[in-house]
Amino acid sequence: MSWPRAIASAVGCSAVALTCLSWLLGAPVLWAALLTLPIGLLVLVLARSPMTSEPAWQPLPATDGALSTPQASALSGRLADAATDAGRFRSRIQPRLRELALARLRQAGVEDLTDPRAQSLLGGELLALLTDRGARMPGPEELSTLLARLEEL
Repeated sequence: MSWPRAIASAVGCSAVALTCLSWLLGAPVLWAALLTLPIGLLVLVLARSPMTSEPAWQPLPATDGALSTPQASALSGRLADAATDAGRFRSRIQPRLRELALARLRQAGVEDLTDPRAQSLLGGELLALLTDRGARMPGPEELSTLLARLEEL
């Protein structure tokens, strides 16, 4: 609120309080004026303080569509956990890789991983990683190679 409006609000509230104290309660005008002075100052301070309900209009940060640092670090943590714990690999990573492979295979006209065409498209090593219950998380280079093969479909 601007200074003139804040001062006008403070004077108006003080005048209302002075009138109420002197006429309704019968207080002497000097005492009523002394009591309304803090009320006017409080109204002035509140009117000039920044309002918390006012919106702060700022543009949204630009996104480049890439993984953000927290997402990448969470993904690397999950992959590291899957490398040391075969159960985590089978329960978290393998089903997601299988879904990705099935989506790529469907684009190529193959509906299931058991189809013989799936082995020819994916290769034996990637198919074993996706379907074998005893499969373990491959090393970073090998995983990168297998995922590149999956992307090429």
